[in-house]
Amino acid sequence: MNPNYGLMVELKPNFQKELFTKLLRNYNRIELLKRLERSSSTLYHYKNCRIKGISLKVVNKAMKLANISDKDFSKNILKVYNSEDSVKQILRRGAEIRRNKIKLWKNEIPLVENIIKNKALLLEKWFDGYIKLIDFGAREFKSILKDGNKIELIYTNYSNSKKKTFINYLPAEIPLDNDFQYFFGLWCGDRLGRGRFGIANKNKEINFYTKYYLEKLYQKSEFILMYDHNIKKPKIDYEIDKVYIKKTGDIKGYCINVGIKNRIMFSFFDYLYKNLDMVLNSIPNKYIFFAGLFDAEGNILLEDKCFRWSCKNEEKVKIYIKHLKKLNLFRRYDGGNLVTYNKDIFSNKILPFLKHPEKINKANLICHNKGYLDNRFIDILDLIYKNPGITNSKLAKALKRVKRYSQSRFLENLGYIKSKNYPKQLFITMKGLKEIQGARI
Repeated sequence: MNPNYGLMVELKPNFQKELFTKLLRNYNRIELLKRLERSSSTLYHYKNCRIKGISLKVVNKAMKLANISDKDFSKNILKVYNSEDSVKQILRRGAEIRRNKIKLWKNEIPLVENIIKNKALLLEKWFDGYIKLIDFGAREFKSILKDGNKIELIYTNYSNSKKKTFINYLPAEIPLDNDFQYFFGLWCGDRLGRGRFGIANKNKEINFYTKYYLEKLYQKSEFILMYDHNIKKPKIDYEIDKVYIKKTGDIKGYCINVGIKNRIMFSFFDYLYKNLDMVLNSIPNKYIFFAGLFDAEGNILLEDKCFRWSCKNEEKVKIYIKHLKKLNLFRRYDGGNLVTYNKDIFSNKILPFLKHPEKINKANLICHNKGYLDNRFIDILDLIYKNPGITNSKLAKALKRVKRYSQSRFLENLGYIKSKNYPKQLFITMKGLKEIQGARI
């Protein structure tokens, strides 16, 4: 490769002007264009010094045509540089300018406390600052129309290498009502990613609630079934819009995504999530938020009679602990779960807002001694029924499981079995018998 390839020269302005003035005076213009391999307008820009960097190849030809010595040429060089490096420098400078602008625009997005008024989130006020971050490059907003509380956005963007027109909707305000508080908690645990706004969950009640609430926000959601290629396609008893089989990724089993492609709505809720402590300080009823979070990330240990919110995000764990303590719903953090044993507050303040049937049932078993038992407990009751007086050690051996004591104690506390003598002999009660019979129907 030619070592001079890509080299550019910046000449002293007076010298550059004299050089190209002389060439244009001494040579036929068309002949000169052919020799220098440049357009007419470019030569005049050279003459008038509107272009500072000139290809070394062009300059060498110009020097030869003008009979200028290498010595005079060297005296009038300001700098020599590589054109590729120059382009990279310009790109870096452009990227730096964009970063500084984006940083400035981000600072113009209002704080959470400044978009809360009359028990509502002023999404429109947030969007007025946020739009600067997205209204450039490939995306171009064509129309923003407001009709009551509904904002219609029409914009163009590229999809699959083609420029397309998109329409999305936003609510100008979101009431801080029970629905928002529950949904935001649910979203913090089970949110969708990749620019989709919605929830990923298996439970039918949760999914249809999500659809209902998204409609309140003017979002037309779709149901998407996603399942691992190692399992059979799950049978779902309601209409599914799309099905995807995942060969890679973090999906084990299956889930159902309920949501819509709306990166702006996702960004707004993500903005709330990043300011979670401030949001929790502002909402009317934090218990409802934690009910939604429990339906997403909660679990109940019946044997220990405790309620747990799963979370491993250190920042969020600190925030949740702070607010759960204020609600008297925090005992300890076990490394993956925030644990409470306060069944009275959970029963009165959290349980009424839960929507997940299985979690409601387990909470009722602990809080109100009612509900149905799952199969692992039915197996124990059935064995005790068939073997009156069986001990815990023989029970564990027969079931090929360990730690049966905590489960038999749970069943005894709820009145499904009773014990006599020492070591304890276990017997079925009428309540336990009815539970077995009900499970067999």
